[in-house]
Amino acid sequence: MGSPSAELNVLESVRPWYQNGLQYVFKDALPGIEELEQPKRQRPVAPPQQRQQVQSRPQQFGQQLPAQQHRAGQHIPAQQSAPPQQQQRPSFDRTPPAKPSRMPEQRKAPAQTPVSFPDPQSWPAPWSNLASRISPRLQIFWTYSQMGQDLSGQADAARRKLFQSLIGYMGLPKGAISFWPCTAWNGSEFENKADIFWKGVESYGVKFVACFGDQTRSIIAPDAPSSSASVHINGVQMLMLQDPDFLKIMPPDEQQLLCISLLRLPLF
Repeated sequence: MGSPSAELNVLESVRPWYQNGLQYVFKDALPGIEELEQPKRQRPVAPPQQRQQVQSRPQQFGQQLPAQQHRAGQHIPAQQSAPPQQQQRPSFDRTPPAKPSRMPEQRKAPAQTPVSFPDPQSWPAPWSNLASRISPRLQIFWTYSQMGQDLSGQADAARRKLFQSLIGYMGLPKGAISFWPCTAWNGSEFENKADIFWKGVESYGVKFVACFGDQTRSIIAPDAPSSSASVHINGVQMLMLQDPDFLKIMPPDEQQLLCISLLRLPLF
């Protein structure tokens, strides 16, 4: 009749029918009968070739065994367990390693070469007063023939307003622009001082000059064509602009338009 254990999985509602031999009559109608009788049948034996392949990979099965035992909850022998200090802690109890910083390494700013300017008192007045306010940011000298008078205490308010407006229009950092006279005022007339002007350009390393007015050009660059908008003298670029007494009577937007070449200079 088969193994007694084959009846362990039989439902109680069908056990009488099963014990009376109806499993053989209705075997086609009860496909689960064969599964119930499976324990009494001999399991299929693997072919010799398959057994040889299994035996040829003992190392692979040996590597998988700890993982399978861990999943099954089996106890690992003491001789195979790692020392307590080397056992791996759960992932939630481990501090993740620090990630390398993606911030670029801060580069040290190159050491700035100290600027050596002449002693302000080495210049005559009114240049000495201007020299005391010159900073290392200096990029360009502005000059005009009437400056000697404006620096003598008889300044023209309209000219002062004009230059304040143009400096704001340039939008350069404080100290990038400095006035440097090419004339002096003796109380009644102008005295040309082109030598002091060019000495200042050389001493402060200025590479740009804004020359306002044809009279100013005739003082500091008499050989430069009056029709030129820009000339180069000894490595210095000089822009030719309108006379301040002409500019000061114009609306601010027209003043800026006539001085737009100042914005095209490669300063800084």
